[in-house]
Amino acid sequence: MPASGSGHGGPVFTARRAGTAWLLATAGPADPRALEFTARIAPDTACTVLVVDLPDGADGAILDRLARVVPAGTGGLRLVFARPPLQGAVAVARYLAEHLGRTVIAAEGIPLPTPGGGLHIGPEQGPGWVRCVPGAPEVPDSRAFPKPEWEPVVPPGPRSLGRSVVEPVPAGVWLRPAGEYPDLDLHRTRLTSGIAVSADLLTVAVGTPAGPAPSVADIARFWQSLPPASRSAVRFLCYGPARLSGGRHLGDVLAQAVGEPVRFHGGMVQGSGDDDVLLVGADGSPGRPLWAHEFVHVPPAEFPGPPPVPYAAVHRWPLDGLPEIRPGVHRLAEDVLVEVVRSGLWIRPSPAPVHAPQVRDADPDPERERVLCDAGSAEELPRLQRLARELVRSFSPELRDRVRLGVCRPTPPSRRVDRPGAWPPAATGAAGQLGVESRAARLLGAHPELADGEPDPAAALAAVLRRLAGHGVPDGPGTHADGRTAPHPPPDPGLLDRGLRMLPVHRGPTGLRATLDERTRRWYEGRAAVTDPDACEASTLGPADVPGNTDVLIWSVNGRRTGLLDPDGPDRVLFLPGTRFRVVGHDTTPGLLMMRETVPGEPAADDDLDRAAARDLRAWREWLSRPRT
Repeated sequence: MPASGSGHGGPVFTARRAGTAWLLATAGPADPRALEFTARIAPDTACTVLVVDLPDGADGAILDRLARVVPAGTGGLRLVFARPPLQGAVAVARYLAEHLGRTVIAAEGIPLPTPGGGLHIGPEQGPGWVRCVPGAPEVPDSRAFPKPEWEPVVPPGPRSLGRSVVEPVPAGVWLRPAGEYPDLDLHRTRLTSGIAVSADLLTVAVGTPAGPAPSVADIARFWQSLPPASRSAVRFLCYGPARLSGGRHLGDVLAQAVGEPVRFHGGMVQGSGDDDVLLVGADGSPGRPLWAHEFVHVPPAEFPGPPPVPYAAVHRWPLDGLPEIRPGVHRLAEDVLVEVVRSGLWIRPSPAPVHAPQVRDADPDPERERVLCDAGSAEELPRLQRLARELVRSFSPELRDRVRLGVCRPTPPSRRVDRPGAWPPAATGAAGQLGVESRAARLLGAHPELADGEPDPAAALAAVLRRLAGHGVPDGPGTHADGRTAPHPPPDPGLLDRGLRMLPVHRGPTGLRATLDERTRRWYEGRAAVTDPDACEASTLGPADVPGNTDVLIWSVNGRRTGLLDPDGPDRVLFLPGTRFRVVGHDTTPGLLMMRETVPGEPAADDDLDRAAARDLRAWREWLSRPRT
């Protein structure tokens, strides 16, 4: 029953309930569009939402009549105006707050609708929502409605983060590579108006379809910049490509980088209802509804074993009647399970077959959901297909129309899978830089003391990791001066130098084995000193048992131990790019070359240090040659 107010010489207002809000407008037939807009507004747990349609030139008498039809109560009010009042939204809110003795919130600026019934005021639209308390000055309340609990932890405007930019959007933030890319404004508009605002969940949209892949190290930096209590509210969204180096999903790489579980939206969240999560198209446009809404990616275990499995934490598949043995996995028969995967449902035997990672890692079909029967066993396939058909028949007609039955067959692996923690094959370009940045971020989380004084520690450590992975490896100190090149382009020398200086120093003997032709050997013997523009690598265990014709022994005074970065190679020592070495112990011993590292400011020649280094290196070589029991 509409509430009404009357008076003489002015309009009469009525209050009509629509959804969880009220429409306050002049008496007469209600505008269907205004009622529909009111009904779609998201609930406000703290205030009664009033959609107000004021006539032009509303004065105090008109506002007094409006106040008479405000629903009774003592709680706060949130005003949403169909058209901005001439005297200003905050002025009307102030009048009602003093007249009714209630807190009133109004939008100073133009609120733009977001999916799910939210209203957001961006910096370009105005200051935001303002809170008017009786007898007190107005104060800013928020920019988004529903009011996010996480709003204080996100930046108020775009800011740089490593090689990326963190830009606020209504639902959270957009973490994208720095620079200008095609259709950047279009993507910004989509993320502003295409994702529902949640008071509880902070959406972090990552990447852009038209730009380069995001920096995992920068994503990890953002995660680590958040208060630990706020991280459980974060939901990542792959707005750009979800696959990184070697085809791995961003969620798996990020979980490994930060050492914590991370949660990913399956698509663009629209609000409540069966169609409230939409697939992100290759160009960033919203696609079909998804039934799997949220996946949790878990970091690798610290002990050997199978890799952890991303699991569906939130989905809308009608499986409630089936026992849930763990999140996203239900029992369909005594020895048959139905598992929610990105591409749909997987009907499989228990335990999971060896090709399970292939099925779990598959991306959703852009056209429809799939119910896949495992074809690993030809004998079991007919039974699994029968169970799948029975399950699909239990779905609603609408869902059945969106599902396609099929089979999934194991395929030969397209790439080598290393054990957890093993070094990947050396990679080049952006993919290789990403196959290491996540590792650098995780190492910094475990050893924050390494970052002391370094402005960009993740990038510096990543340069060291690339070098350890096989980039820029020469045959020996100074060999580039002879015109030869390393098998891979070296990392940036400046970053590599800074990264190595973050590591502990090794003082003492080191060695390596190299292949030197006669010309190169004479080149060494004819010099008192050589300078290596790259990072020479040696071992505290002496020359490795690898092919080569020359043992190069080096006395280190400033070489850097890399065992913290590579536990599988705790003996490895890297010398800073540009290190100068003096050739010591000139003799005719076949297959032996001895050097000592010099330090800046050291005299050009110091015969005493040369003789001491040669003596100690020969003694060390003799000790290494003794048989071990």
